[in-house]
Amino acid sequence: MCDTIVALGPATANGNTLFGKNSDREPDEVQNIVIQPRKRYRPGETVKCTYISIPQVEETARILLCQPFWMFGAEMGANEYGVMIGNEALFTKEKPDKIGLTGMDLLRLALERSKTAREAMDIIIRLLETHGQGGNCGYRQKFYYMNSYLIADAQEAYVLEAVKYWWAWKKIKDVWSISNVISIGRDFDAVSPGLVRNAIKKGWCRSESAFDFARCYSDPLYTWAAAANNRVECSRKLLTQKKGALTAADFMAILRDHGGHDGFRPDKYGGTVCMHAADKLIRRSQSVGSMVGNVNEKRSLLYVTGTANPCLSPFYPVFGPGTANPAGYLEGQADYSPDSYWWQCEKLHRQALLRFPSALKEIHSKTEGYERDMLQTIERAGTAPSQSSIDRYFNLARKIVGEWGSTLANLPEARPGFLFLKYWRDYNRLNGIE
Repeated sequence: MCDTIVALGPATANGNTLFGKNSDREPDEVQNIVIQPRKRYRPGETVKCTYISIPQVEETARILLCQPFWMFGAEMGANEYGVMIGNEALFTKEKPDKIGLTGMDLLRLALERSKTAREAMDIIIRLLETHGQGGNCGYRQKFYYMNSYLIADAQEAYVLEAVKYWWAWKKIKDVWSISNVISIGRDFDAVSPGLVRNAIKKGWCRSESAFDFARCYSDPLYTWAAAANNRVECSRKLLTQKKGALTAADFMAILRDHGGHDGFRPDKYGGTVCMHAADKLIRRSQSVGSMVGNVNEKRSLLYVTGTANPCLSPFYPVFGPGTANPAGYLEGQADYSPDSYWWQCEKLHRQALLRFPSALKEIHSKTEGYERDMLQTIERAGTAPSQSSIDRYFNLARKIVGEWGSTLANLPEARPGFLFLKYWRDYNRLNGIE
């Protein structure tokens, strides 16, 4: 389960495009920050995606990926030309194929091959029509779904939603958000003819003029279980409240939103933009990585948490021209590693789950001033961050988390229920944290 948000120039404080996404996946599914350089290829080469290989292009762009550790594709990312993409799982009456390009594969391929948001959308459409979408997208549990995309650059943004080889898209005017629900009804700018013909053939629609994508194709049970309507209503309300004055800080706040619940506790509340897992049936996803972008024609500013639970994690800058990941950042894999930044934070986050809301209040007091200074410094500079700036703010973020973690034992416990405790203790044993 995920949420992706965008605001174009007329809706933002400085006329830039703002973009953000929480990647919600299985609780121990490490999401790494990966930078791939620009690269040229020989004619006839292929690229091995998660399940299938397809022809490679002559040159791929330099890209930033927020990437589940086990797959080729990514949940969100950006490229050197300022194109940003996030994808969402869609649950539809048509069932996914057992093999094909995953939604995350399509996202990465579009970032590698595009220079504008429109071009990225057209690339996804061509790849869909040629190779289809499919394959297991789950880590420990089998999980098959269709996909939607929010695609943006400094000038434009599009929502593209796809079922099998078919698609519909519309251009965004100012603000928009997508979640795990079809967001396009009859308001599309273009639609695959096969999408409409299939709906008429299946008896979901009487005629082409009556076609409503969401009404015809949504699977009501799975969409309800994902709490997608609640989350998308919340994100759009928050976007609209500050439309015309939105900032990167606002986008970070939206990704941290807990639905306005006073004294929020992850064992009691679900269906929030900042997602917390609680069981293996309904609330089995958590926000395992977050990204915010602030892009204009001259430069791209990108921020990531590099770890789960944005409410408990400081953002830091990434992906300046020619930069690498910050010094000291190490990727994570399946099992707990004290050297991996994602796992370092995750071990503390799991302790904090037992001490909400006091743990949340404590980390907020430490993060607030850091992020205010970081954003002011980075965004007033007029250029993308240097390697030294990236290293500095990453080290400050890691220090904040470490200092906060050392105080957790002194905070009052929330005493969550037995099933919630067992759920997380099982994961701790599985990952080697305990």
